Amino acid sequence: MDRKLVRKGILFVLVGPTGCGKSTFCSRLVNEFPDTVQYSTSATTRPPRPGEVQGKSYHFMSREEFESRRAAGEFFESEETHGYLYGTLRSSLENGINAGKDLLFQIDIRGALNFKRSFPNNTVTLFIIPPTFDDLKGRLKGRGTVDPEELQRRFATARDEYEALLKLNGDPGKIDYLVVNSELEQAYQSVKAIVLAERSRYLRIDRVSVEQFCDVTG
Repeated sequence: MDRKLVRKGILFVLVGPTGCGKSTFCSRLVNEFPDTVQYSTSATTRPPRPGEVQGKSYHFMSREEFESRRAAGEFFESEETHGYLYGTLRSSLENGINAGKDLLFQIDIRGALNFKRSFPNNTVTLFIIPPTFDDLKGRLKGRGTVDPEELQRRFATARDEYEALLKLNGDPGKIDYLVVNSELEQAYQSVKAIVLAERSRYLRIDRVSVEQFCDVTG
């Protein structure tokens, strides 16, 4: 008999300033664990771009449908950007958790805490931080595609995130892990180790699947 532990899926929420490495880590996790790790698929009212696939790139829908479903409480969160609505369907989160799929999110610290409140047993928060603030500045300036005014906004946002992080120190159940991205490969291995360890957390493992390993009648 092929024995296998069945577990609930995990919502891995990566937080940190722009340039800290969140996108790189998420991309590598999806490539390394394509069957069990995926980006959360958001809903949007903007039209599909060439190459985008319904239900995979986004859940594309009209503004009327979006607003109707939002009014019905179907969205976990939503916002409007550049004239289009974006949001996360609560069903997408619940289906992923029940199917044992691990979903990736890159959001701000307020959003991360919202996930923690709503899905406390399935949300894992990782705050990614560069070794110094000057290092973060250098990474953003090195991109060469962001105008000076936008750079200053991103620096201000990073300061706010650092302040929020410090306030949460010692407050259990908010930020689970702090990863310092001094060296990319080493930092990624730390993130990967967290993913693997969290998959073995006993509270997410189905009792029936455990019973097969605890059968002492044979």
